Amino acid sequence: MTDTQISSFIRDCVVFEDDTENGLDFDTFYGLYISWCVLGRKIPIPDSAFKTALEREGLKTIKLNGQRIYPGMSMVGPAARDYVVNSVPMWNDSAASAYALSEAVEDAVPSIA
Repeated sequence: MTDTQISSFIRDCVVFEDDTENGLDFDTFYGLYISWCVLGRKIPIPDSAFKTALEREGLKTIKLNGQRIYPGMSMVGPAARDYVVNSVPMWNDSAASAYALSEAVEDAVPSIA
């Protein structure tokens, strides 16, 4: 069997846990794949082709709480770290102005001293 880009990605970035109902939704799975491609300087395939490639690898989704997920899958490795770090919402000026300084002072924890 030849090693495909998708099988290499799965081997490098995903662990399977049979005893969990948790999993990865498609957007997270594809985002992880994009991070893996960027870190490895690979050209990613489009999301529609990615979905087809996952099916060819035997990965099927289930519906859980109204969302389709790939069950029992968790992210690991450098691409997982990259995906998580780059998926955190960024603080911007409009968010800063929406949250007034006076509110920040009220939310602050008083010092122990």
